[in-house]
Amino acid sequence: MSPREKVLKTLRIFKIVFEELARDKAARRGKSTATTSVHHKTRDVLLESGKQVNGTKMIGQVPGVHVGDEFQYKTEISLVGLHLSIVRGIDYMHKRDDVLATSIVASEGSGYCDRFDFDVLIYSGEGGNGIRKSQKILHDQKMVRGNLALVNSMRLKSPVRVIRGLKRSDYRGKHYVYDGLYVVQDYWEENGPGGNVIFKFKLCRCPGQPSVDWKHYF
Repeated sequence: MSPREKVLKTLRIFKIVFEELARDKAARRGKSTATTSVHHKTRDVLLESGKQVNGTKMIGQVPGVHVGDEFQYKTEISLVGLHLSIVRGIDYMHKRDDVLATSIVASEGSGYCDRFDFDVLIYSGEGGNGIRKSQKILHDQKMVRGNLALVNSMRLKSPVRVIRGLKRSDYRGKHYVYDGLYVVQDYWEENGPGGNVIFKFKLCRCPGQPSVDWKHYF
């Protein structure tokens, strides 16, 4: 199979397994069930059966994934290798002596501080939020892990995949669309809504890529 066929097959299997697990959970409603959500369980099943594709972190385009591809869950994005982390908004890898960003998931509105303006993205760094005794504790963000990876990507002009998270009105939760490759052009510090220091990154979309009809999503 071609890389594209492998990606589409994995997504089809995900949907089939997800629906089966969802029906099973609904049939057992009221009984003791695992707290892990159905889409996380589905990812575990596909990982165990070797259905993940592009399982190694990479810079640039992912074989078989096209600009404009849509996903309902972060677990789907992970299974096709677009953004392997299902927790972090910035995914990164080690390359020689550097840590470089491979992809980011950016969202705007509904409390998110990221902002899209045509082919320019202003992205908020990671970290600064903690929980202590059930209370949210804010800290200044640090230049480590994903934040450092974005700075290194800017220095080396290494492209970063951008996945855009969208709120949809036709179902609960978030919807994800692959927007293509971006390059980090600048970064700075500023005070966030809670008063803590956060990093802001300016990313610009690489030219020559297929466009995405964003009017379709709003």
